[in-house]
Amino acid sequence: MNKKVISLFIIFSFLGGGIGSSDTHFLDKFKEPKYSWGDKLARGTINIITSPVEIARQIQMTSSEQSLLAGWTLGLIGGLGQGILRFGAGVIDLVTFPFNFPNSRKAPLIDPEYVWQKSGPKYA
Repeated sequence: MNKKVISLFIIFSFLGGGIGSSDTHFLDKFKEPKYSWGDKLARGTINIITSPVEIARQIQMTSSEQSLLAGWTLGLIGGLGQGILRFGAGVIDLVTFPFNFPNSRKAPLIDPEYVWQKSGPKYA
């Protein structure tokens, strides 16, 4: 019995990297990423440049979820609104990148962070 326990412990230690020897915890990859001022500057610039793409994105998403008519009416209106929102978030990020404004984490103001990403929780 003792030999089985020791054998299993040795096997799991090699497979799992040892008990407590890991530098990063398993749940660390689910934590909110940390952003720097450079990330905020790049995100602001990219969001300003790509804000018109929101129109086409919202038309496509609404058309696929509902109908073509809804896509070209509701999607167009939603895309204009989302484009303005993305442009505004980009301007705020661009102007405030060296400061801890509006929060100290320098996290994105809108979800998704960029126009080409899906909205929702992000996992590493």
